[in-house]
Amino acid sequence: MKVWSILTLHGLLGVPGAIAIGLWLLAFPMIWVDTQFTIIGDPLPFWLAISAETARSLLTTIATAAITTLSMVYSIMLVVFTLAAGNIAPRLLQRFSRDRVNQITAGLLGGTFLYALTVLRASGPELRPEFSIAMAFLLAAASVLQIIHFVHSVSRSVTIDAEVAKISEQLEQQVNALLVETDAGPNDLNEDKLETKLLAQQSGYVTTLNEAVLLQLAREYDTSIAVRVAPGDFVLAGQTLAVAGFDGDNKQAAAAVHSAIVLQAYRGAVDDIRFSIRILLEIALRALSPGVNDSFTAVACADRIAAALVKAVSEGLRADVRCDENGVARLKVPGMSLEDLLNMTLHPLRQASRGNILMLDHLGVVLNSLYSIAGSDAKELIIAHGKALIETARAGDPIEFDLEFLRHRLNFEIEN
Repeated sequence: MKVWSILTLHGLLGVPGAIAIGLWLLAFPMIWVDTQFTIIGDPLPFWLAISAETARSLLTTIATAAITTLSMVYSIMLVVFTLAAGNIAPRLLQRFSRDRVNQITAGLLGGTFLYALTVLRASGPELRPEFSIAMAFLLAAASVLQIIHFVHSVSRSVTIDAEVAKISEQLEQQVNALLVETDAGPNDLNEDKLETKLLAQQSGYVTTLNEAVLLQLAREYDTSIAVRVAPGDFVLAGQTLAVAGFDGDNKQAAAAVHSAIVLQAYRGAVDDIRFSIRILLEIALRALSPGVNDSFTAVACADRIAAALVKAVSEGLRADVRCDENGVARLKVPGMSLEDLLNMTLHPLRQASRGNILMLDHLGVVLNSLYSIAGSDAKELIIAHGKALIETARAGDPIEFDLEFLRHRLNFEIEN
């Protein structure tokens, strides 16, 4: 049920279906208003005046156009999905299905069709629902404007730079969420006293880990919780998700922990920072492959990755232990160190850039930019990556002039 609710909420079923049903149900109070305040035969304003024959023709046209356009919208989305999977990255399909513009467009067109069909059925010789017809006309106008917005959104969806920027913004938010300051150290929470093991009820990827719920739960039971898994990990059924200090027979507390750690059959980018990084890397590595040979797309990915790492490099990352409002250590979650973050993002780009002096040179520019804003600990890591960059360039057998140019590109000292 947990996986199903997430799929329907974020996919092309939950939001469009809710909008369509909402607009369909709107038809019934509108028809009731028309039955209670009938104005047939009275002088009407120009925007309500309509004959019975014209009304039925208008409703028929709106319903036909809405369902036809809805089919076109889904066809366009399938084409975009195919292009994105082939040219950018297959895992972007999840992002497109969660796009609010796509969801609202499908829901508005489906709801307009159902609304017009319902009003058409209620229309007859004894009832010409003028107010309901006026609302159908407004829904049709709104659908046209939404279609225009949809076409604009789709045109941007197949633009690699725009998608890279969107993914980078999400990655930046995920990285910045790791910057919360805490005075607690790894030894402030004693895991030896936590005896209750909470096991996974199914196999799947950890997509969401609600720290606020777990922290509140630990405070409520005056205990501590140590989570054993991180977003992005694949967990087997029966594997330990967390250990806690409350009674193992407390089913309510156990259920709360399981609801805070969401498992899905496939990976998602809700809280999974590794997933967002790997999408950007997948786009960059595909661009650097001999079959594509699009170095400038890889350059854009490197720039956006650097932008997402700004605060992490300048301020550092928080520890694994979380405290409540009273400063008591209550929760421990697997963290990601700055070294892990830099290694995960920079090593694959550097290794794939061997022999590509354009990309190697730009990675040098990225390292310079990060070094200029880095703290003392981060500077040591960036220097190590600069040394690895020189070694990678040397392994590609460049001419000495190119190697010296790259070495001088770095504005910090590299040991030879």
